[in-house]
Amino acid sequence: MIKTFTLLFSFILASIVSLAQGTPGDVGNITSIESYTTFKGYEEAAAYLGEGEYQIFYDNIDGNLDKPLIICDGFDPEDSRDIASIYGVGDYGTGNLFDDLRDDGTDVILLNFPNYLRAADGVTINGGADYIERNGLVLVNLIESIKNDMQGSQELVVIGPSMGGLITRYALTYMEEEGLDHQTGIWVSFDSPQRGANVPISFQYAVNYFAEYLDNADMTSLRDVQLNSPAAKQMLLDHYTSHLLADDPYIQDTAVQLPTPNPFRTTFLTTMNAFGFPQQTRNLALVNGSLTATMVETPGAVLMDGEIDPDGVGAADVELHFTPLANTSNFNVDHIVVTAFGITLNTFDAVAESPSTSAGLDSAPGSTVLFDSYFDETPSDLEQQVLDALQVDAFSFIPTLSSLVIDEQNWYTAVSGGETTPFDSYYGPDSNEPHLTLSEAGMNFLVNE
Repeated sequence: MIKTFTLLFSFILASIVSLAQGTPGDVGNITSIESYTTFKGYEEAAAYLGEGEYQIFYDNIDGNLDKPLIICDGFDPEDSRDIASIYGVGDYGTGNLFDDLRDDGTDVILLNFPNYLRAADGVTINGGADYIERNGLVLVNLIESIKNDMQGSQELVVIGPSMGGLITRYALTYMEEEGLDHQTGIWVSFDSPQRGANVPISFQYAVNYFAEYLDNADMTSLRDVQLNSPAAKQMLLDHYTSHLLADDPYIQDTAVQLPTPNPFRTTFLTTMNAFGFPQQTRNLALVNGSLTATMVETPGAVLMDGEIDPDGVGAADVELHFTPLANTSNFNVDHIVVTAFGITLNTFDAVAESPSTSAGLDSAPGSTVLFDSYFDETPSDLEQQVLDALQVDAFSFIPTLSSLVIDEQNWYTAVSGGETTPFDSYYGPDSNEPHLTLSEAGMNFLVNE
């Protein structure tokens, strides 16, 4: 697999000619970079510059910036993946994938979006979960910087894994709209939620319930960081905030049962639909969802069933379900009963509906994410109780049709190859894979391209 990955970038960058002398193996400093221009968030009072940081790992052959490969990080609200961590993802056995690429003459440029204190108003920004547009404008400035540091008119390769696929898409299309030459020959969208992402609505309800009713710090942090950040609200196809009764922090409005996004997503879609997709690049998609419509799980399956003790005083019986089969309404996806000393203190229920065109998103063919990825590597007592109560390990995170931008109402439709898609070519497996799995078959597809 490592050899195949190396051949890929040797193949797509082989025509670039070195024009400047460098030192093989140089590693640049981590460099802060602002966005190309300001961006006004949907609920912000003013427009602000965004911030990012990048580092150039020059090749081990001549040390020239002549084979630029930019990898743009995705959703990472707590900056758990700094640049060193991103580079470390390439570790395998006794070597590192990025080292292998540099041995083959590729200059690896990693772009990260750290947490930072915004000087203009003193607000702390979780860069990895900030507005996708603002992070895209950081990438625009990075591309301009890389162009200025190179001699000649070399073409870049830009790869956007996960949310990075939306950031890179926005950046490249923005540049085309503004008449800026991005000099990018190949754009790769790697299992990106181009039509949206999914987190089970029952799980969202439960997290918010424990955050609000019990004022639990663990669940409040999980909700605020993973669900309520600007980027999360821009990407999720179904968001609990759009299902709540007016002015109520956790009770569902049962008249809203179908998947309903946060208004942030509506605004974001307006922008992205207007921009479309890059037109001056060869667009490739690598996806992890099944092309043969293999389900992740059975619609309506029990997601969690067990007793947890959030505060050490009373127990909560929790039963959560995946969203149901097509054309099913009033399906109870949440049933939580809080008791103390045998007395019922509170009961929470929520219902969901699936449209007539498709079964629920939670089981749809797509790349998977483990529930335990939402908790710390060393979980708290409550988090461990939640994990112990889980009946399934993973859910459909990026539906296959989302990552391929296939406009089909039924999320369970197999991909035949004849569908209209903005990608010049794509690869996906028969069976669903974990989100951002880089398989040998996927690498072979890119090499053949």
